Amino acid sequence: MIKRTSEQTIFKAWLYPFLTLVLALVADICVKNLVLEHREVLPFFVASFFGKIDLWIDLIYNKGAAWGSFSEYADTLFILRCIILLFVCVLFYRSTDVTRRVAFALVMAGALGNLYDTAAHGKVIDMVHFIFFGKSFGIFNLADTSIFFGLLLLVFSKKSAEI
Repeated sequence: MIKRTSEQTIFKAWLYPFLTLVLALVADICVKNLVLEHREVLPFFVASFFGKIDLWIDLIYNKGAAWGSFSEYADTLFILRCIILLFVCVLFYRSTDVTRRVAFALVMAGALGNLYDTAAHGKVIDMVHFIFFGKSFGIFNLADTSIFFGLLLLVFSKKSAEI
């Protein structure tokens, strides 16, 4: 059996979170660029689930937060998002658990993806559109999904640590 050195353990403890961060951020930016390049064919119907839930790819520019809220405070939102991102970076660095680091990496990737959009385009690019029973659920992007799953992983990693 090969004995692991502390350097190997440290490397592994940071490798997965770092790869998660890079892959989620690159995927978000690539998907957004793909949507921008093919905007002339949008909206694009992807699939229907159970005949009641439809998935579309569309292009929406969002200057606000969730569902376009606070769009009149775009500059304040940008600064607030930067402060939150710095806080999450500190939590990421201080965390000793790999699962929690991966969760923080997902949140950071999503935040960076949306901050990049705001800096580069002046607004966030959203494209995933679910319609439930004929009602629009809202439009979001991969960065939002990354943040959601990162937060979900944080909640469940906390629960499992308490058990």
